[in-house]
Amino acid sequence: MIDIIIIGGGASGSFLASLLPNSHLFEKTNRLCSKLLLTGNGACNITHDEEIRDFISHYYDKKNFISPAIYSFGPEKIKEYLKSKGIDTYSREDGKVFPTSNRAETIKSALTEDIKNIHLNEEVKKIEKLDSYFIVTTTKAEYKSKIVVIATGGASYPLTGSDGTFFPAIKALGHKIIPLRPALSALTTQSIDTHKIEGVTLNNVTLLHKGKRYSGSIVFTKRGISGPLAMNLSRLIENNDELTLISAQIDRDEIKKQNGKAKCINVLHEMTALPKAFLEAIVPCPDKTIAELSKKDIQGIMEAISALKLIVKLDKLSLATVTKGGVDTAELDKKTFSSKIVDNLYIIGECTDVDGECGGYNLTYALASAYCAYKAILLG
Repeated sequence: MIDIIIIGGGASGSFLASLLPNSHLFEKTNRLCSKLLLTGNGACNITHDEEIRDFISHYYDKKNFISPAIYSFGPEKIKEYLKSKGIDTYSREDGKVFPTSNRAETIKSALTEDIKNIHLNEEVKKIEKLDSYFIVTTTKAEYKSKIVVIATGGASYPLTGSDGTFFPAIKALGHKIIPLRPALSALTTQSIDTHKIEGVTLNNVTLLHKGKRYSGSIVFTKRGISGPLAMNLSRLIENNDELTLISAQIDRDEIKKQNGKAKCINVLHEMTALPKAFLEAIVPCPDKTIAELSKKDIQGIMEAISALKLIVKLDKLSLATVTKGGVDTAELDKKTFSSKIVDNLYIIGECTDVDGECGGYNLTYALASAYCAYKAILLG
């Protein structure tokens, strides 16, 4: 009989296993924390430097559910924990927190070095609950355990092991699964040709979506737009939704007042500070001089810069940074992450229906939910 079985060796499951020396961690791939190594472009944006009250506001409609967890193990506690492991961190101007090494491997080492019992390349296929224990069936053996913790992640980046295939097993235990969809995802569009402006960043722009305004920065990709603003908005997007991009505010009369011999693209760049490559991609008459512009040309310029219509689609769930949907949080105790359906079952991390904004919020939740489960299990 095993005391505690933890299923899933991502950040959440690995951290919990490191805190519980009598646990056994099962990971179906050949290494732990594979997805963690991709965060922050490999530098690992571990959390966000922000007051807890403000921090919690970045979890959309799950603020009330995640609040106890973040207060128990929020940004400061995470930094303290890493410090105890000899890892220093720093905060960027935008509040994102990284290890001073700028290497996700540093964080992985901290989360995994104390794990006592690891089962790599061993996939859990089934969980059966009997009166006082669980029977956990894997690809290699059958185990009995008093406590089971599920930390199998969402369905993004499936090559890391987070492929969504364990949700049927959770459902079989009686839990409701909220439909899965991409969150923190890039958006694709054919409204403009983005190939030539791949990598171009626009700061302090606004996107209008269904009458609401969202501000931030975007980055153009080969197939559309990404960056914090687009990624945070993606959880609300349905395929073929229309976005209106407001890159800058510009006055038509001011355009007319410029040097008539000056090239349109150069004048617009000076007036808006927008990248020339971007302006060339959206403005209908970039090579004309100011004097050559017709009323129709000026109207086209105004619309391109201040009201550019984009028909967008979500990128594939497999390419999203996180998953929206998962185990219904109404069926979990928000202080312990224990199941309200099955005794001695805990469900933590991204496999729950919680997603936060870009900036370290999702990784913080993964660690905080694991910490809450750890405290509850210790108390028995």
